[in-house]
Amino acid sequence: LAALMLTATLASCGGDEGTTAETGAVDTATTDAVVETEPVTTEEVTTVPVETEPPMVEVFTPVYEEFFDGEASNWKNNAQIKAFKLENGCITGICTGGDPSFCNKNDFDLDCSTINAIKIRYLNCTPSDAFQLFFTTDTISAYNESASFKDYAEFCYSEETATDEWNELTIYTDTCADWAGTLKDVRIDIANGEGAFYVDSIGFYTVTLEPAQ
Repeated sequence: LAALMLTATLASCGGDEGTTAETGAVDTATTDAVVETEPVTTEEVTTVPVETEPPMVEVFTPVYEEFFDGEASNWKNNAQIKAFKLENGCITGICTGGDPSFCNKNDFDLDCSTINAIKIRYLNCTPSDAFQLFFTTDTISAYNESASFKDYAEFCYSEETATDEWNELTIYTDTCADWAGTLKDVRIDIANGEGAFYVDSIGFYTVTLEPAQ
């Protein structure tokens, strides 16, 4: 009996040895395979520049202007100004009342339709910021409120605030319906207070809009 059991056990062990699986082997065929993928293509983007209009700027072409760098000017004292004179490239004077003014000596005889703007550059040493320009034409014979332009100085002098900044006023003539015909005379009410003033330039201009350079 013992011999029979030993023979059966040996036969069983011999059968298992013949069916053992080789689990440690690696499938080299799978790892060595090259995975082929479609090439990635990038479409070229062309940037088209956006065309924009250049900014427009105002161009002032002089019709008549004075810079007071000579020995004479076309301006004279009109009222409430003393020591009115041409000096050091300016016309200057001292306002002595509440309504000082000066005006041109000779008629301008300029076509109003060619003048879009009037410019004046001046130093205001009065405590007033008021400014008014009156004009006459071939159809308007006397100064009046209708035929005038009002503006305000940005810089003026007072006991609280002293400044030597120059005012550069630009008056656009299309704001006054009476600006037409032939310009004859101009009266400038430089302030409505007492003190000195210095005018560096006065000019009449044709204004056009042109592309910035």
